[in-house]
Amino acid sequence: MSPTAKGLYGAYGGRYVPETLVPALDELEAGWLEAISDPAYQAELAALAERYVGRPTP
Repeated sequence: MSPTAKGLYGAYGGRYVPETLVPALDELEAGWLEAISDPAYQAELAALAERYVGRPTP
């Protein structure tokens, strides 16, 4: 089975959370989609990865 464009598997796959959390997750998803298309965010993420990823724990 392959995921849909939104990363869901099948007609019902993808979210196993209480309905009360769905609005917060929708807001989080919207923010993430906005952030990943922002060049400033991408630059900051790349800089953090370059400086900190794989670095020994202090």
